[in-house]
Amino acid sequence: MSTTTTTTSSTAAKPASSSLAASAKFKTFAIVFSITAPILYVVCELFSLPLFTYHPATNRFDFGWAPGRSGEGPAMYWYGWTATMLIGCTVIGWLATLLPERAIRAIPLALIWLLPILAMVPLAWALKPFWEKGGWL
Repeated sequence: MSTTTTTTSSTAAKPASSSLAASAKFKTFAIVFSITAPILYVVCELFSLPLFTYHPATNRFDFGWAPGRSGEGPAMYWYGWTATMLIGCTVIGWLATLLPERAIRAIPLALIWLLPILAMVPLAWALKPFWEKGGWL
């Protein structure tokens, strides 16, 4: 009488599962989204195009650009710029998925890291009054 057992394993072929990350459409969306994000953010900041303005002292939101009110502290536009940029990049990325694949292959991937670095120049220039007046103190 034997107390050992033997097991056999079978390596059945698994069907290839479709992954979103492997999708050509998602790759197109991600590339175009990544390239347009810094461009749209700079445009939103330089032309004052926030989707909304947040007033933290009163916990109030205004649609679009709104100035800070006297006695209520400063208005925050960053959240609105980010929301505008996210919506714009999503729409442009989705439209890019409708393009032929050869058009997307023509986009240089170096733009994904180059444009955010270049975007720092106009954003730093927009903060020039802040740095000149010593607003960080």
